[in-house]
Amino acid sequence: MRIHPFAAIRVPAHRASEVSCPPYDIVEDAEARALAVSKPNSFIRVVRPETDFPPEQNPYANEVYDRGLTNLNDLLARGYLVRERDPKLFVYRQSSGGRRQAGLVCCLDVDDYRTRVIRRHELTRPVKVDDRAKHMMALGVHAEAVLLAVAGAPELARQLSRDMNDRPLLHFTAKDGTTHTLWSVNDPAKYAAIFAPIERVYIADGHHRTAAAEITAERLGSSGGDASQRIFGVCYPAEELHILPYHRLVRLGGSATAQQFLAQLRERGPLAPMMQADVASTIGAGSVGIFAEGRWWRFTMPAAACAGVMANLDVARLSQHILAPLLGITDERTDPRLSFAGSCGAAQLEVEVREGRADIAFALHATSMAELMAVADADLIMPPKSTWFDPKIRSGIFLHAFVDGHED
Repeated sequence: MRIHPFAAIRVPAHRASEVSCPPYDIVEDAEARALAVSKPNSFIRVVRPETDFPPEQNPYANEVYDRGLTNLNDLLARGYLVRERDPKLFVYRQSSGGRRQAGLVCCLDVDDYRTRVIRRHELTRPVKVDDRAKHMMALGVHAEAVLLAVAGAPELARQLSRDMNDRPLLHFTAKDGTTHTLWSVNDPAKYAAIFAPIERVYIADGHHRTAAAEITAERLGSSGGDASQRIFGVCYPAEELHILPYHRLVRLGGSATAQQFLAQLRERGPLAPMMQADVASTIGAGSVGIFAEGRWWRFTMPAAACAGVMANLDVARLSQHILAPLLGITDERTDPRLSFAGSCGAAQLEVEVREGRADIAFALHATSMAELMAVADADLIMPPKSTWFDPKIRSGIFLHAFVDGHED
């Protein structure tokens, strides 16, 4: 596969903590609006321009996307973002909780997504894809990079390590404690040689952005130039990526009670009480933690009824053995009784139930990178919200412009 250097728009080192922000899709509306007010130079006003409007504003209206372009041009005009004149590659590293992950910031061909060189494992929601495609078209940029995993390429990790010996372009610690560091690559040809024999990479996080980039490429066609036919991403060695579990919260409907649910569950397999402090260490593959009736339980799920990577995913077994037969939740994408909680522990799940926002919490074991890649290789789709990658790629540090009409 081919990778491409690009003329980046990026944040100056002394503006990084002021401009950069969490990704657009993990920030609730109230939090995004508060961030836009407290930090008016935040990139959140570019990726979530509806924050400049009253809450009743339609976030998908043309004037909202136009405001995103206005806000982008404003940051460029005042030097809070700068445009690189020469195409480059970058190394981007995140450090959090004693862990580090480093990847290559580059562009990839949309055609590789169409031909499954770039592989997916999630379905996308049309409304979200359409939103990001409109955002890309209005602004002329890929504002946020896709997180991609590369397996079986040890030289990638070695070359990234070599390039991190140079002086970085920026280095700062975000409010959540994650440290972000960026280097410019001196010899892009070395990475081109590393990627040339690679037959596939995997979308880890950013399925909607990838699908939106494909739509944007189709709409612009040859008139948009080569830059419009790209996907913007950060390619990480797969072994460096860390997946956290994506938990489930359920509201019971009608006259159903948590006590009745637990009684039914006991008929399906071993159910044993446990302490909140033991949830993280006790829940492993094939088991699930359940908070109901004021305490935690460990349930060992029945073995998968058939072979195959999908049947053995814990999120799929939870659906097959609990959510569908006992709670009547057969469509996890649309059932309003089901919600999801990523990047949180047992204590927060317990709070959700005790404070009445859910009746039952399910603490799951994390999906593994090997499982993700096996699903993608088999052209299968995971249940919704099966993976939570941490740390996320921070927005506003770098972006890819595929038009030349921005002011600076």
